[in-house]
Amino acid sequence: MKITQFLHGKSGSLVTCILEIVVGVLLLINPVGFTSGIIIGVGVLMVLSGIVTIVRYFMAEPVLAAQKQLLFKGLLAVMAGVVCVTQYSWFLSAFPLLTVLYAAAMLILAAAKLQKMADLRRLDMPHWYMPGISAVLAAILAAVILINPFGAALAVWTFVAISLIVEAILEIIIIAL
Repeated sequence: MKITQFLHGKSGSLVTCILEIVVGVLLLINPVGFTSGIIIGVGVLMVLSGIVTIVRYFMAEPVLAAQKQLLFKGLLAVMAGVVCVTQYSWFLSAFPLLTVLYAAAMLILAAAKLQKMADLRRLDMPHWYMPGISAVLAAILAAVILINPFGAALAVWTFVAISLIVEAILEIIIIAL
């Protein structure tokens, strides 16, 4: 029963791995363009979400709309989205901070992989150590990024792209085993 529950989430993990590989390849090809596209895409989604929230404000009962502050939230989302779409280069100049945030996310993922390793070990599964290897690699990569986040931004993006691809391939191996 425990093993069946554990194996249930494999398909989602495989999709995540494929997405990590795609993102890694896109980052290798054009890191600035890819990042700009993501920022603009998020901005567009924020504008659309803000418009929907504003419409919901005018469609809701006045008391409920006032309590939920839908107009304020919608306007804020639209303004933030417009900033993302029109000022995406500002975000690119904040790249070192984004790199540090990415390294922090890698450390969180490393902790999750250690959890997976411990679960596999407790379930007496073969190859339980594979997520641990992946976690150590993620932690090392995060440490390298955190040591010098402000230098060689393009090299860091290349490193991030390669690490995403390597981690995804390791995860696919773990799923296959």
